[in-house]
Formats: sequence, C-alpha cells, structure tokens
Amino acid sequence: MRSFNISMENPLVPPPEPEVTVDVVVIGGGPNGLIAAAYLARAGLKVVLLERRQEMGGGLATEEILYPGVYANTHAVYHMMVDYMPAIRDFDLSRHALTFIKPNLQTAIHFSDGGSMILCQNLQDTADQIAKYSGPDAKTFTHKIRLYRRFVDEILAPATYYPPAPPVEFAVNLGRTELGRELMEISELSPREVIEKTFGNEKVRALMLYVSCMWGLDPDVTGLGFMVPLLIWRNMNKCLCVGGSHKFASALGKEILGSGGRIFEISEVTNILTENGRARGVETYDGRRFLAKAVLSSLPPQKTFLDLVGKDSCPRELAKAAEGWKWDKWSLFTLHLALKEPPRYRAADRNAGAAFMSLLGLESQNDVMAVVDAALEKRLPIAAGHATTESAHDKTLSRVHGLSTAFFQVMAPYDIEGGWEKRKGEAERALLDGWRRYADNLTDENIVMKTSESPLDIERRNPAMVNGSIKHGDYSSLQMGFFRPNDLCSQSGTPIEGLYLCGASMYPGGLILGGPGYIAANAVAQDLGVKPWWTTPEAIKSYVRTYL
Repeated sequence: MRSFNISMENPLVPPPEPEVTVDVVVIGGGPNGLIAAAYLARAGLKVVLLERRQEMGGGLATEEILYPGVYANTHAVYHMMVDYMPAIRDFDLSRHALTFIKPNLQTAIHFSDGGSMILCQNLQDTADQIAKYSGPDAKTFTHKIRLYRRFVDEILAPATYYPPAPPVEFAVNLGRTELGRELMEISELSPREVIEKTFGNEKVRALMLYVSCMWGLDPDVTGLGFMVPLLIWRNMNKCLCVGGSHKFASALGKEILGSGGRIFEISEVTNILTENGRARGVETYDGRRFLAKAVLSSLPPQKTFLDLVGKDSCPRELAKAAEGWKWDKWSLFTLHLALKEPPRYRAADRNAGAAFMSLLGLESQNDVMAVVDAALEKRLPIAAGHATTESAHDKTLSRVHGLSTAFFQVMAPYDIEGGWEKRKGEAERALLDGWRRYADNLTDENIVMKTSESPLDIERRNPAMVNGSIKHGDYSSLQMGFFRPNDLCSQSGTPIEGLYLCGASMYPGGLILGGPGYIAANAVAQDLGVKPWWTTPEAIKSYVRTYL
C-alpha cells in the first residue's frame, strides 16, 4: 500500500493561522451562538464562531438518517417562539427563503376507543373539541386561554428576550398589575396542580398535562406553574421550518458570513485563555489561538467553567455553582420510520390524524404520570408520547416519490437499567407496538426503514447535551429565571471579565427560544461600546416599563 505524507509546507494544504486577533469569539454553533454572532458581526465587530461538529446548527439539525433522499429533523421539530423571536424580523430571514408554517390542527390526543381531541390554533375550534368530553372544561378553557395569551404576550414572551431581575424585585414589580398578580399566583403551583385546579375531565387533563411537561418539566415541581400557560398556548401555535430545522441555522450562518464574520467547523475549543481574571481568547484542539475582547460560550456551565476555563482559574463561587449544575431529569427516545404510505390513524375524526402532533397512549392524567415515573425510575420507556408525520407538513423532507417520514417520541431516562447499548432494540419494538395500536397500517410491508435515537445517541451527537439534556440543564426553581445557570451569570456576563454565556443553560433556557443569544449580543455590544443596529421591539419596551 502506498502512503502519502502531506507536510504543512504543501501549497495545496495551507497551514492554519496559529494566532488570530478578533473582537469576539463565539464557542458553539447552535441556535443561540449563531444568533449572538450574527448580531455582533452586523454591528461591525470582527467575529469568529467555532463549532466542534462538521456543520453548525446544534439542535437545528436535519439529517438523512433513514433512507437516501429522505430527511428527518433529529432534534428541533416544533418551533414555538417564531411569533416573538426578534432575530427572525431583525435579519428579515425570509430573504434566505426561511419559511415557517403553522397548521390550524396543532396537537391531537388519540384515545383507544377511537375518540380524539385537538388543540387548534383557532380558539373556538379547540373549545368545540374539548366540549366533546366536558362542557364545563370547554367553558373554562375559553376563559383561561385568553388569560394565558395575555400572560405570554405581555409578560412571558417579552421577558424571554430581556435580562432577568432578582426574584424579590421581580415579584414586587409583578404585583403592580392585576395580570402580574395572577401570574404570581399560578407560578407558586406545580404543573399538575395548575391542571387539576383548572380542568376536571381526565382526558382533558391528560392532554393539557402532557403538552405542559413533554420537554422535561416535572409535573410535581412547585414554583414553575407559569410555564403551563406558556406551553399550552405555544402548543396551539407551533411552527414547522420548511426545508428542515437546519435551514434556520443556514440562514443565520449566511448573515454571519455576509457581515464579514468567520465560521470554523471541526474546531473544538479546548481552553478558554484567561489572564488576571479576564478572558483573553480561546485555544482549539489543533493548537490555534483566537484572541478576543469578548468570548461567548454557548456550552453548559460545567463545560465552560470547569473544563474550558479550569476550576483553578475560576472564582471559587463560580466553580462551586458550576459543580452543582443539575442535568435534565429525563431525555427523549425517538423512533423514526420511512414509509411507503404515512401512518393512518384509527381515530373516527380524520382531522386528528392530520394534526401536526399526535399524542398516543395517554388516556388519563395517571397515564402521563406513569410515563414520567418510568423515566425518573430509569425503566424502559412506556410507549406513550407524541408522533408527527413530518413529510405530511413539509414535502421537501422526502425527495423520493412515494416515501413518507414519521417519528414517535417518548420520555426516556439516560441511565436506563441495563444500558442503552443492550436495550435500544427492545425500546424500538415497544414503541412500534404502541404506535400500531393507533395506526393500523404500520405493517412490516409498509416500513421501508427504521432507526432510533436514544438519550445516549443525543449526547454523542451533541456532547453539550450531557446525559441527553436537550435543554442543557434541568428546569427547577433553583435553575430558572435569575438562577439560570446561577445568580452570577444569568444576565450573560460572568465574574470573569470578557467572558459571556449565550447558550440554553443561561436564562431563559432551551427549546430554540433565541433568548440567550439575543441577550448576550446586547450585553457584549453595551460592554464594548458598540451602538446596536437593531431596535428593541415595542412589546419588550412595554414589559420593561411595566415590570422592571
């Protein structure tokens, strides 16, 4: 066998720049890192974004994992904050053919007797669906959802894009208005308490509790009741990114490059350089150094402060806070299918089968709690969760005539009994059997190919999601608001001068909100004396005037 030795002097292989001086270095090319980099690059700063994977995007991932020409969104599918995210309008991302669709038929729950109920974008349609099972709950919903929408529009959504106030100060400010006082009252409760106090019918409770907790919100954790109105309202207004979620990342990447920024992929950062308590830049795995006035990390606190800065170089309080960071209580297990024909659901109401999301295996609130308990107890996941036929809503995901793509996703533990390497096939079979109870055409003949992704696979694809933590850390009262990731760093800046956080572990959290990246861009622009080219949305200005 002939061998080739390519030297660094080879003109076809130019050596990497050993040291580069810029204004800003962003660690991690996920949605928030991309947003922060795009804002700062257009502001005229010299920006470099470093991504360890072969391509940027992080959770904005669309991959050919099933069959040649058949694509699936392997992480972010449902985009819940499109109506509010400043970056989408500030950059006019439609210029890059970025398009979101929002179906009216949003979230359907299927029951074993052929019944169903659908959360729709249209409020009256949803009330009519609930009335099939409970007239009083339909009436309650009509009243509550208008209140929930005000919670979101006037407080929760604007707060997503503005640095948090200390809890006591924020509570005092919320008390200025009747709306704020009502939100405080609901915030003290657990998600399960909110649902039980609001709805009486078990099937209605199952629907509302699942959509409130499906992405890792513990039903029995108090102090986070405000998340219920947010998640119910947004589960009636979810969007799908046409062309796949990665197209969102691609559009942001074009903005960075178009403003003179640079993106380096396969460039894992191994060290944040500090000197006299200040961040001076970063070093990558191949020895390159990027010196900068500001370093933004989209990684969780343990990786940022303990691994990259180093425990000995961190202020004592900061290192202690990072060591105490708690990962998500559970993750997700997903079964993907490539099909000759899409799932055909047994529900008598055919609209349920056409919904954006279908909840399966959940007949009552107790069934939702059983799913959560299985995840918390590290057992094999129960085949009860949510399914989506992606290609039915986005034809571009299947470029093979006649093939459809669909997935079924359930809550699952990271440390499963026996380990995922041994039990992955068992989980696949359990999910497929559970799915078949609601869709009568998922036969072996119809399935062209199947694959699955466990919490371990999530971590392998994106190591920042430790233990498969899709939000980079648990949602609890001690890790939310002013305490996310801790009271030293929730406003993006850190005790290490020149080092900022901009990822999902920072306030307000994960799930493609865009808040951490937006807040970080504002903080860096202010500290570097750069006048923002963007203007603060009126909704945020109104929120600040009223509650801060």
